[in-house]
Amino acid sequence: MSDEHAAELRKIRAAFVEDRRAHIKEAVSLLPANRHAASQEAREALDLQAEIEALDRAIADEDDEGYLPKGVA
Repeated sequence: MSDEHAAELRKIRAAFVEDRRAHIKEAVSLLPANRHAASQEAREALDLQAEIEALDRAIADEDDEGYLPKGVA
């Protein structure tokens, strides 16, 4: 059952990564003409990044690997 949950989490993660990339691409296209709109897009990308990192922790938990942030032994 854990493999099934991890697979579902990986699908969600992949979708969020694509969304993050789209927001970054849009932010770059808005610069320098509309810095405010570019900033909004960048914030959306950063929010997605936080969700991606949470998904990474959930996937590691489902894979029974445990989770330690980078640099922690």
